[in-house]
Amino acid sequence: MYPCKDRRFSAMIALLMMTTALPALAASARTPVKLQIGDHADFSRLALVNAREEPEVEIGPCGGRISLAKPAAWPAEEIAAAYSKRMTGFQIAEDGKGFSLEWSCGARVRTLRERNITMIDVAGPPVPGYKPEPPPFMFEDAPPVAEAPAEDPQAEQVAQSAAAQSAAAQNPAAPGPGPSLGEEIAAAFAPIASAQAQPIPLRPPAPQPPQAQQPAPQPAPAAQPAPPPAQPPAMAIPVKTTAPAPDTLEQSVRQSVDQTIRKLQQTDKPAAPPKATVTAPAQPEPPPLRPFDLTAWAGTDYVARKQALEQAITMSSGRARVDALIAMARFALARAMSEEGRAALDAADSHDPAPDQRYELRILADAFRALDGTADPQDSIFVRTPPGAAPDHHVWRSATLAPARWSAAKEGLPIVLKRLLDYPPDLRARLLTLLAEAAGVFDAASLNMIVLEMITLDGPNSADGRIDYFRGRLGELQNEPAAALERYQKAAQAPGLYGHRAKIRSIELRRMSGALDDAGTIAELEALRFAWRGDDVETDALAALGEAYTRVGKTEQALELFGVLGRRFGATARGRTALSAGRSLLMVVMDRLEQTRPGALDSLALQVRHGRAIAQMDDEEATQQRRLARILARDGYVLEASRLLHALAEEARGTRRTEIGLELARVLLDSGRAGEALEVLGSTAGSALEPALAERRALLRAEAFATDGDAMRAIDSLRGIAGPEAGRIRAQSLFRAGEWTAARAAFAELVDQGNGGPDDIAYQALAAFRAGDQEAVNATAERHRARLAGTRWQGLLEALAIPPAGNKPLAAAEVTRQLAAADALAGVLQRWQAGPEASRKANP
Repeated sequence: MYPCKDRRFSAMIALLMMTTALPALAASARTPVKLQIGDHADFSRLALVNAREEPEVEIGPCGGRISLAKPAAWPAEEIAAAYSKRMTGFQIAEDGKGFSLEWSCGARVRTLRERNITMIDVAGPPVPGYKPEPPPFMFEDAPPVAEAPAEDPQAEQVAQSAAAQSAAAQNPAAPGPGPSLGEEIAAAFAPIASAQAQPIPLRPPAPQPPQAQQPAPQPAPAAQPAPPPAQPPAMAIPVKTTAPAPDTLEQSVRQSVDQTIRKLQQTDKPAAPPKATVTAPAQPEPPPLRPFDLTAWAGTDYVARKQALEQAITMSSGRARVDALIAMARFALARAMSEEGRAALDAADSHDPAPDQRYELRILADAFRALDGTADPQDSIFVRTPPGAAPDHHVWRSATLAPARWSAAKEGLPIVLKRLLDYPPDLRARLLTLLAEAAGVFDAASLNMIVLEMITLDGPNSADGRIDYFRGRLGELQNEPAAALERYQKAAQAPGLYGHRAKIRSIELRRMSGALDDAGTIAELEALRFAWRGDDVETDALAALGEAYTRVGKTEQALELFGVLGRRFGATARGRTALSAGRSLLMVVMDRLEQTRPGALDSLALQVRHGRAIAQMDDEEATQQRRLARILARDGYVLEASRLLHALAEEARGTRRTEIGLELARVLLDSGRAGEALEVLGSTAGSALEPALAERRALLRAEAFATDGDAMRAIDSLRGIAGPEAGRIRAQSLFRAGEWTAARAAFAELVDQGNGGPDDIAYQALAAFRAGDQEAVNATAERHRARLAGTRWQGLLEALAIPPAGNKPLAAAEVTRQLAAADALAGVLQRWQAGPEASRKANP
């Protein structure tokens, strides 16, 4: 009996120990996860490092979650011990498969993925609809501000009495000593006393002399609610009075007031009696400047306004200094002074602005970026926030979208042009120029509206050739080259940027019309290039000159100018213009290289000498680098092409990564590296591909399997795919596998459908010959002999077919003689390859 109990007890103990140990062993076997957390000025970041697979990140309104496919060891305690301003509530979920965290509701959250690092950035919630308070200083030209009227004392005491009665009604059984008789009388006749005595501030005026006669108390009218004061009212000092029992109610009220005045005279020195002066009627306080009241921000006197702002910045501190710097940034924005405005924003950001001030700084920063044409539409507050009916929002939204997305920018163009009528002249000219530059690419109707507003507002005062230049551009879009050339020649007489640009366009128009040949174009552009060295338009002149060199076949000179654009101007203030000009020149050079014969050194020279500049000037889709890779592969530089595509695939994500992977696999297959092509196709495949991309990937995988000798896997990869390319890969797979009859039938079907080429016809004949079907070989020779003429397969069908009757076959002696000659030639070749020493030893 007892041994049985002991065995059961031992089994229970062992089971309990195993139950306790298994979770610990499982937790110790989990893969550790490395998390890092840190705070920045505008956001907090949580980074998941060294994750083998890409985790799934769920973003909610008040928190998020990171999920992995397998349980992991999360460092929850270390992360919770680290201080973070914006992230809290770190917890492990689903037994280690997930990790949750919390943040403030409405926070701006963004997720990034950089190779094997997943980052979650949490920024503070935005402050929509914020209207800043007026600055703590006034400009010299601002009207004086009137003091706020004093609050009605009678209404205040009536409100206090009503509040006391309401409190007593809510809590009738509240303990406490009851009021005295004098206090009850004073409370009952508080309206009468307030009509005779003024409210007592911290520093009251001098009391009236005791001999002054006071009027008899009158019943007070019904109290009217007073408007809220502009400033908080002065706090009154409560004073308890103890007076003997009064004879009458009027005398008790007067005694109470007299005692209060005497006590205040003992504690505070009386102020000087006010002088009786006749005051002018107070002027109303000016309204605060609206967020986009640019005319008020600019002011009428530039020097006075700037000196007042600088003085206010110097004399203020803390929040007031940030407000003063914001006012300076607004002034710079209204005057279209980008450098001064950015300097004011940087200075304000260094003084630890409040959240509302930081929101205002963000708006101004986005406005300056839009003004310079460098704004990112994805991250601009003017694009992410719907404009609604605010005309200023439409203006800055269009300015932000214009350089990159003109179709979206022109949606509010009528509102923009109407609102720009009230903008300061410098800012209006800058914004109109920005819009005209974007519309001048292909939108003649919008450019016409912008040019008409330019003529209406700034036509008489325009001396820089800007209006004539855009009118010439409008003539080009309207297919009126003669009128455009006339406008360009008129604008070329003006000094400055647009005069020089008009000279370049006039040269191009004369060349296109036949009035100027390529040699004359190059001569004039060379003269302009050296005459304008260091000017803003030199990049356009270099690009036009490079295009002219490309047209006449001087690719080396064109590549040299492309390198000058990248090296000299890429890192300067004109870098954006240089990149745009260099991109247009690069496209012309690429077009020229695609038309040249394969095997030239120009594509390799372009990649080796200017690969970095090409990457800098290319667009987000890497269009020109991918074109260059195809040209390199065509010319035989497979190694350079594969290295370039490998680098692009590493940096790309999503669908673009798959597309680049397909191009790289094509290059590797053409060079006979089927195994590497399969690895690339496996590593660059996305989770959800489009049908066209999925079909291209399946075809490349099948071709790689067929090239690698795995015919069965190649045919399996083509299941469900039809078309001539799939049929050709099936036939080639059967041919490589030695299935001659099936391969001949597959090639014959491809050729009979009209999709076969010379290679398919040759493989059909070879498959029939290896299968021993001589009739099929003869039939193929009769039908398709003419299609193989002039190709590498010329004469193949005649060699495979049986000689017709009447031709004498080769004699055995002739065959023996030919074989002996071939053997002698093989011996000579071996002696040549061995060198002179081996030849002397073989023939002493």
